[in-house]
Amino acid sequence: MKAAHLTTVDISLRYLVFPQLAAIRDAEWEAIGISAGGPWVKDLEDAGIRHIPLESSTRGMNPLADVRAAIELWRILRREQLDVLHTHNPKPGLYGRVLGRLAGIPIVVNTVHGLYATPDDPWPKRSLVYLLEAVAARFSDAELVQSAEDTALLLKWHITRPSRTDHLGNGIDLRRFDPARFDSSTRASIRSELGIDDDHIVVGMVGRLVAEKGYPELFQAAAHLSGRYTIVCVGPDDRDKADALPGDVLSEAESRGVRFLGMRKDVDVLYAAMDVFVLPSHREGFPRSAMEAAAMALPVIATDIRGCREVVVDGDNGLLVPVKDPERLAAAIRFVGENPRERVRMGEAGRRRALESFDERKIVRTVMGTYRRVAAHKGLPLFTPSFDNIDTRVATLSDVAALARLHSDGISTGFLPTLGPRFMRRLYHAMVDFDEAVVLVADDGTGPVGFVAGVLDTGRFYRHFVRHHGIQAILSALPRLLRPSVVRRAWETLRYEGGESDTHAELLATAIRPQGRGRGLGTRLGTEFLEQLRTRGAARVQVVVSAGNAQAIAAYRKMGFEDAGVIEVHAGEQSAVLIWAA
Repeated sequence: MKAAHLTTVDISLRYLVFPQLAAIRDAEWEAIGISAGGPWVKDLEDAGIRHIPLESSTRGMNPLADVRAAIELWRILRREQLDVLHTHNPKPGLYGRVLGRLAGIPIVVNTVHGLYATPDDPWPKRSLVYLLEAVAARFSDAELVQSAEDTALLLKWHITRPSRTDHLGNGIDLRRFDPARFDSSTRASIRSELGIDDDHIVVGMVGRLVAEKGYPELFQAAAHLSGRYTIVCVGPDDRDKADALPGDVLSEAESRGVRFLGMRKDVDVLYAAMDVFVLPSHREGFPRSAMEAAAMALPVIATDIRGCREVVVDGDNGLLVPVKDPERLAAAIRFVGENPRERVRMGEAGRRRALESFDERKIVRTVMGTYRRVAAHKGLPLFTPSFDNIDTRVATLSDVAALARLHSDGISTGFLPTLGPRFMRRLYHAMVDFDEAVVLVADDGTGPVGFVAGVLDTGRFYRHFVRHHGIQAILSALPRLLRPSVVRRAWETLRYEGGESDTHAELLATAIRPQGRGRGLGTRLGTEFLEQLRTRGAARVQVVVSAGNAQAIAAYRKMGFEDAGVIEVHAGEQSAVLIWAA
């Protein structure tokens, strides 16, 4: 097995996707990083990750170098015969997806770290960026999007396909970025090293020294702060970028007391010496440094833009300020700096938010699960689901595509799958989004391998489905609905409100991947499902199944259902009714 991550430069492999490469290695596959060479290659190789140099790859805009990099990549892909290629935008995500598919790589996945156009950009730039993304996305099997706002935009404008798009989020090592690891002596030692008095307010920033990160505004804001404040900037030069900060700008900032520490590996220790963290960036995907600072219980002051809004809840764990507004930035720094109680409160809120939302282990599970899900969908024998460690959880909207596939594959003789995959996704979107539904999935850490779904009242669910999803459902089922027999069966399905039974709560569907059957997984899911319905007030639950499906009937009896008669949902087709009583 060979799985490779493609980025522009090696620092991205080392600091952005290293946990994902390590997971590939730990799965006993060959983990490969493809990027321009650099000082971080040794770290990768020491960790058992093979690096393949992409000599022409650059961070800056250089069309000739980009063409050479694409030619180099094509030769690498043809030579290596990868099983998985995982690209990362901007540039490698564009040409990497196209070349990966043309080279015949079975699984091509892309991570969108942040669209290179914002709603405030001129429409020609937005149109070009969205068009390029739309074209490249047609060559991938899955799009993992870090920002929820980017996810919504991509789907709204049909830049990516819903069935191949998932909100990934972002994460960090919460064990490393934990304030409990450091005590007051660490703080004192770092401040002593930097020559900063203990009573000073240290305002820290971590990021490449480019204008886009908001350094010019930070330097201007520093002029509005008293001598009690010390600005500390951590990050490397980025001379490939057109907006790299000129030397005279850095010198002038230094003359005003701003400290530049360069690239540091010990940022966790440096956070322990800070009082406030700032990120006045102009554009972000999902800022890692802000997550790290929040996890280290620092109040975070960031610009009110996509990505930053996913880290900072204004007034809770920090403050949001307008882009390119040094006066408002200075005012926010002074407010937090002069209010020690607010600093503590915001810092504690940031740590809680990090624990809830920024765990990199969840990101790794999602990425590895995406590889397996794509392989299963394509019928590739590359990955097989593991049924050794199964967790059950409530389904989310990101599970909709998997639920639709499991239903269509596991209940293929039913009527609903004949309406097509788009209809099935719409149906499960409505169910997961319905307040009176209970949808549980069995997850092996890579995604759903089984599910059970039902509602407190079947009639109310169908009315909800028609009211909120009816038009989209009809459009998604065309041209199948042009056949009279299909129209009749669809009408019979929508008219069904639980048959003649006075029991309205109903288990509507359950499906398990073939490899997981016979392991008690269906019974476990069904038992938890029934208990959840019981706690929500359902004293009786029914299930309707084809009278000829002896295997399913036996499974439901094992969950505690008892025979309760026969009905006809569709004319001429008998279905068995089974009832479970609390």
